[in-house]
Amino acid sequence: MTSSSSSSSSSSHNDWWRETTIYQIYPRSFCDSDGDGIGDIPGIISKLDYLKDLGVETLWLSPIYSSPQEDHGYDISDYTSIAPEYGTMQDVREMIKAVHDRNMKIIFDMVMNHTSDQHQWFQDSVHRRNDKEDWYIWHDGVVTDDGKKQAPNNWRGMLGNKAWIYHEVRQQYYLASFLSFQPDLNYRHSAVKKEMLGVVKFWIDQGVDGFRLDIFNVIYKDAQLRDNPFCWKLAPSHEDTDGYFQKKIHTINHPDTIAFAKELRHFVDTQSSIRKSRFLVGEIMGQHRHLKAFLGEPPIHPGLNLCFMFQMVNFQFHANYFKNIIQEFEHFYPAPHYTPVLVYSNHDIRRMVFRLNGNVAKIKVMATLQMTLRGVPCMYYGEEIGMTESTIPFSKGQDPIIQIFGKMVPQVLYDSGLLNGVSMNRDNCRTPMQWTSDERHGGFMQQQKQQQQGSISSNNEKKRNAKLPAAGEGETILFEPLLDATQNTDDIDDDDDGAALVVEPWLPVNKDTAHGVNVEAQMEDEHSMLSIYRTLLQLRRAEPALFRGSFTLLDPKLISSSTTSISSWCRISKCCCPRKSLLGYERWDSETNQRMFVVFNFAQSSSGSPISVDMSSIYDRPLSILFSTDARNKIILYDDEEEKEDSIQMHGPSAMILRDICNLEKKES
Repeated sequence: MTSSSSSSSSSSHNDWWRETTIYQIYPRSFCDSDGDGIGDIPGIISKLDYLKDLGVETLWLSPIYSSPQEDHGYDISDYTSIAPEYGTMQDVREMIKAVHDRNMKIIFDMVMNHTSDQHQWFQDSVHRRNDKEDWYIWHDGVVTDDGKKQAPNNWRGMLGNKAWIYHEVRQQYYLASFLSFQPDLNYRHSAVKKEMLGVVKFWIDQGVDGFRLDIFNVIYKDAQLRDNPFCWKLAPSHEDTDGYFQKKIHTINHPDTIAFAKELRHFVDTQSSIRKSRFLVGEIMGQHRHLKAFLGEPPIHPGLNLCFMFQMVNFQFHANYFKNIIQEFEHFYPAPHYTPVLVYSNHDIRRMVFRLNGNVAKIKVMATLQMTLRGVPCMYYGEEIGMTESTIPFSKGQDPIIQIFGKMVPQVLYDSGLLNGVSMNRDNCRTPMQWTSDERHGGFMQQQKQQQQGSISSNNEKKRNAKLPAAGEGETILFEPLLDATQNTDDIDDDDDGAALVVEPWLPVNKDTAHGVNVEAQMEDEHSMLSIYRTLLQLRRAEPALFRGSFTLLDPKLISSSTTSISSWCRISKCCCPRKSLLGYERWDSETNQRMFVVFNFAQSSSGSPISVDMSSIYDRPLSILFSTDARNKIILYDDEEEKEDSIQMHGPSAMILRDICNLEKKES
């Protein structure tokens, strides 16, 4: 009867993370409470009731730690203090308490592989002081036959850039697996590991419920610093890390990193209790065998609790594509010990809406798929209202990786969308959250500040991405207002007598906020994207079959009509059904005996004829439509004399959730 099946037992209290939903907040862009153009922690607190009403259960915050902001927080200069533009430690404590008061959870982004080159640890290491000489990966380099010094091996950074950076002060190379100002920590030094575990404990003591682990699979490298072998592959991907003509066997997914995943899990578990468990979700690139290695062998030898399934990112809007992905997930990550994390977008990836060309019907189908599959859905802020990519030119961008890719890829090719999920200017997916139709700041800024021209320097100092040069004695460094990417020059009164400057958001708000793509416009519209997400999230939280039930992918061969050769699990009436348009699965909760079917029509256009789906081959009890993304979908009832089975008329593209009427009547009684 089934093409793939798995049974999921009811989770224990400590396994709450298997049943949760995650919502990623990019703090810089979520809500600005004080009008300085940068989102902050008080702004997040002010929107917690919105998030609670939406139905999300766990919040993931991108880094809010002290940082020069060269990589907007992923370059940390102090793990236990807060960047002043975001707030204070007291603000963080209030936020954690406010989240928990609403019966929600919160996890922090933890960047363990590298720090900022402005971190005191790195400065001490450069100057070989305070016992931190070997806290980073240093090497003298090698001398060539012509007497020149060069890097010790052929390793490339994750973006294809050079991984070894020569430091003039120390007269050695240091390793930077991502960007040059993010030196890698040396976890083979016991004091480094101890210190970083102490950082994890510090935040657990503050009350966080877990951590998202940034590029976790690059922490350990080959101790002998051997060259990576040559290969012909140019560009790496989430599923295949080889690229830039190297097989990354010595730098990515090293066995010692996998061992550390288990050590870290054990450490976090020992900080937990029967009443308060925490979880780790890893950003791991590689094949399924790599991800599974990081997840360990639960329950005896567990690794990370969860890993993101980036196979969902480069999706094709076809039933067969998702059928294959689902079968892979069920094969490699079977219940009850493994749970996939289902993600379409994040702060590094082009938004899903952009990749679907803004097609509302398709977006609703994708939302239904994410919220009803077995796994943990992970949303990116703004997905619930259909936020799409902005179009900030490379020349105006603040993202540091533009300095790498912007020189290799023409702007016109990037803007065309041909590169799909690849993001070479991450500013475009990080624009401010759109709360209202205000064209200037979309409700992102709760206050509108004005500054005197003389105070612009101090405000821009915390917004700029580049390290600021030091002023010499008697000199003053002047900073231009950030006009190039964030505001129009017409907004400035350049009167010489200290004219006022209206502060703008750190990135420009997408113009579609004025055309209905905002929370305010969609809040009361029952057909809006926001209403669809809110309904799905609340259904998922309320219905055991959806958040913990077993999963069965329906087998088209067993349930298709014997009179048609089309490989789909439907009977067709007066229409032509493409083989690849339909997908369906069953969710069943053994404790409540609740059974639901989720049906998808992945038609490319809504203009075609509807499909009549007959469920009688697989289920002999009456069904009702619990949820549908298309109001035209309906159940057609026939009299017994007509000798026809009831059928479901389904338009496309659309999705439906069906449930047993008898089950419903029993529940209501």
